Amino acid sequence: MGSAATIYVDESGQRTLSVLRTPFDEGRGVISSVESAAGTTQGIEVSRLDERFLFWRNGGWVLQGGLLARARGGSAAIELYGEAVIRRPPYVPGGPFPRDPPMMTGYEFFLLLRKASVPRATILRQWTFQHGDVAKDASVKAMLKYNAATRTATVAIMGLKTPVEDIVEIP
Repeated sequence: MGSAATIYVDESGQRTLSVLRTPFDEGRGVISSVESAAGTTQGIEVSRLDERFLFWRNGGWVLQGGLLARARGGSAAIELYGEAVIRRPPYVPGGPFPRDPPMMTGYEFFLLLRKASVPRATILRQWTFQHGDVAKDASVKAMLKYNAATRTATVAIMGLKTPVEDIVEIP
C-alpha cells in the first residue's frame, strides 16, 4: 500500500509532494466537515487556480473531500464519500487590508457498495447540492448508519438549508 501524496499540476508540468495525512478512523463516526476528509489517507484535493483578473492569477476550482464513513456488512463495505466543489472567481487581493477571497461551495456525496469479490465499487446513490442549498456559515457533514437486519443504510447530510436523511436498500 502506497503513501498519501498531494499532486500539484501547473502549466510547466507535474510535481508530486508527499504530505503527512491522518489515517481514516472507522470508529470516529463523523468527520468534522467534508473538506477535512481531504486531510486523511482516504482523501483527495485537486486545485486549479490559474484564471486571470488583470495581473492576478488566483481564480479557479478546488475539489476537496474523501471517505466520510464506512460500515461493514458481511463480506462487503458500505462507504460514504463527500466532495466539496469550490469555485473561486479571480479577485484583486486586499492590499494592506487582506480579506478572504470570494468563494461559492457546492457538495456531492456518493454511497458506495464495495464487495470483497468484485474489483470495483458500485454507486448506490448520489446526492448533489449547489451553493444556494448550503446554510449560511454552516459546516456540511454527513453520517452513515447501517442496519444489517434490514440491509438498509441511512445517510444524513447536515449543514444544508434543508437537511437530508435518506434510507437506501443495500442489494
